[in-house]
Amino acid sequence: MILVEIDGRRAACGTGGTTWQDGRPLLVFIHGAGNDHSVWALQARALAQSGWNVLTPDLPGHGQSEDLSSIDSVRDYADWIHRLAESLGHESYGVVGHSMGACIAVDLAASSPERIEKLAALGAGEAIPVNDMLLENTLQRPLEAHRFITAFGHGRGAHFGRAETPGLWMLGSAMALLDRCTPAVLHRDFAACNEWRGGQAASSIRCPTLVLSGAADRMTPPRAGRALAARVEGARFEILDDTGHMMMAESPSAVTARLRDFLGGASH
Repeated sequence: MILVEIDGRRAACGTGGTTWQDGRPLLVFIHGAGNDHSVWALQARALAQSGWNVLTPDLPGHGQSEDLSSIDSVRDYADWIHRLAESLGHESYGVVGHSMGACIAVDLAASSPERIEKLAALGAGEAIPVNDMLLENTLQRPLEAHRFITAFGHGRGAHFGRAETPGLWMLGSAMALLDRCTPAVLHRDFAACNEWRGGQAASSIRCPTLVLSGAADRMTPPRAGRALAARVEGARFEILDDTGHMMMAESPSAVTARLRDFLGGASH
């Protein structure tokens, strides 16, 4: 982990387990609502070994990053990512985002096309509407919200113990991760997703783009990912079989392979 200061607050970031090297291009992985940098463990390590300087930040209020009162929307998170990259000396970079992180990544690529070199949006859509009761529960009944998010966010295989990593309990791990997030921050994340509308702006994206969906995703089903990809000229749209919304845990090797194929090896 590296620690930097953004707007007077600590920002904690993983680096894919490697030491940064001058001259390498930057690839930023952006996690989803209520999560932290740890969801990218396998993907970050793989790309860090393919010539990228990898950054997996804990967004403000998540993991080991201090919160900021100025964060209230997807746009606010996107601006924070820009400031983070700039603080590390990068004016342009690639982004990989999942769920809310995909919204942030799309917003970055659409609003600053000259700065985003490549975009991979996982578990994405033109919008991510949130059920009113779930939105209320994130603040008022967080345990109920955590249980629903975990159950609804994983495909059938995860519910019956299918995991690439022997002994991994995907649902338990997801609950533990959500339990680390305060109700106020989780509510803010889901409210930001609910208010975000990225479809129209996506037509401004000019960089190579991959939209990756899980065939069994009930939060952002493949039709939502396909609609987003159709907005971006030349975008690739791909589906992972037997995979729900939490694709990095459910199909880690397949997600890594798709990202490596799309992003390729960066020059040193």
